[in-house]
Amino acid sequence: MAAAILLIPAWLNGQNMDDALRYSKLFYQGTARFNGMSGAFTALGGDVSAIALNPAAAGLFRSTEISITPLVFFRDMNTDWNGYGSDDSYSGLNLGQIGVVSSFGTGRNSGLTNLGFAYTFNRTNNYYRNSVIDGISDNGSMADFWALQADGFRTGELGGQAWMAYDTYLIDTLPNFLDQYASIFSYYGETDPAYGQQVRRTIDNSGFSNEHTVSLGANLGDKIYVGAGFGIAGITYTGHYIHREIDEAGRTFDFVNFTYTDHFRAEGSGWNFRIGAIARPFESLRLGIGFTTPTIYTINEVFYNNLSVKLDNDTPSDPSDDANPTASQDNLTYRYRLTTPYHLNAGIAYQIGNFGLISADYEFIDYSTARLSNGTEGYEFESENEDLAAEMGPAGNLRIGAEVRTGPLYLRGGYSHYASAFRSGTLNEDASSNGYSAGIGYRQDKFYLDAAMVWLTSYEAYMMFPDDPRPSPFYRSDPANLNTKDKYLSVTLGLKF
Repeated sequence: MAAAILLIPAWLNGQNMDDALRYSKLFYQGTARFNGMSGAFTALGGDVSAIALNPAAAGLFRSTEISITPLVFFRDMNTDWNGYGSDDSYSGLNLGQIGVVSSFGTGRNSGLTNLGFAYTFNRTNNYYRNSVIDGISDNGSMADFWALQADGFRTGELGGQAWMAYDTYLIDTLPNFLDQYASIFSYYGETDPAYGQQVRRTIDNSGFSNEHTVSLGANLGDKIYVGAGFGIAGITYTGHYIHREIDEAGRTFDFVNFTYTDHFRAEGSGWNFRIGAIARPFESLRLGIGFTTPTIYTINEVFYNNLSVKLDNDTPSDPSDDANPTASQDNLTYRYRLTTPYHLNAGIAYQIGNFGLISADYEFIDYSTARLSNGTEGYEFESENEDLAAEMGPAGNLRIGAEVRTGPLYLRGGYSHYASAFRSGTLNEDASSNGYSAGIGYRQDKFYLDAAMVWLTSYEAYMMFPDDPRPSPFYRSDPANLNTKDKYLSVTLGLKF
């Protein structure tokens, strides 16, 4: 899944499909009404957060409206690797949504009857991941992966993790070769590999993405609504993990343990455009379509890593000849551009008198169209983009929502399915997400108060390190199963003027 790492000297840059996917996936957090109906608002409109999906929704408003939505986020993660599991959790408070829309009438009864201007802010994804993957490896080591990175380069040409592993004696050249390597687990190619070491990876990621949108919507005779908008997106992400391997049974000559720390922080901003339309062929039916162009991000990364090793030099009972080599890379920077896929939303909504309504959306995204480009020193990621297009593919997301009204009280529910971004036959072809939602609201002429709860479950096959792709692999990496359960509790206060 991470074959891109082998394409150029791997220490020059580490951007790959994981980065492209992370910043391309969107899970809009909106008003509590929007969340309670699982975001099925492309055709429905009538909500400030709907404008982010379809700017034509701004044309449905007849007054000025302001809303704000604080949100409490809970995440539980379960990991399973080689029969060993762990459970971890995270919680936090963030601003899910804020927005304002104003409507201006033209004084006409036909044609252009009014215009709506809107500003909206929405949180679009949370990148928090706090988990531990712990177990026994019978098939390989991260040191083998570093040996694979080094293949094809003489020792004086090594850089990055490959150089660090060589400098700390975790890898070395094969006998009679100057540019082929093996790890200490096979005593640099002289014996059969001796695995069975404990592997423990502690992941501590954080960050989020959000989007500011300015939109204009027009009402054409209460039958057709059209709109356009400009979006400014932002991302903040910190990726951090500590990978530790320990040979408690003493299977491997010289080796006791090593600890590798990998850390990077990415910040970026981008822009996009969106257009949309809503048609009302008769009073109770609405049809909608919204299109968002690819978002073009400029991303800056600052990263460092370090490696410490303990060796006993084949005399475990004599600590006098133990060695503790270390290597590190501090505060390196990288800059590149990411173009995310476009988003196409289509929706239908039906109102059942004054009693309630039902709405459904279908969203199409072709993740294979994401592109990395404009790297430092003109690097254009040609091979990485080829791998991205081969592994990732089109996906369809479904959102369904319903609302029932009993006087000033509203009850809501919804379901969502986010399909895997990966093609059939790949490791993560089943990495989809499913969500359920429920909400309640109280509304008067001048204000409203809504609350909603969203449950979202996701699955991912996580590679500790990539497999060896050569015809006769020296080692094998088994994926860890990561199951994530998210809960979002949101409350919206809205005012109308």
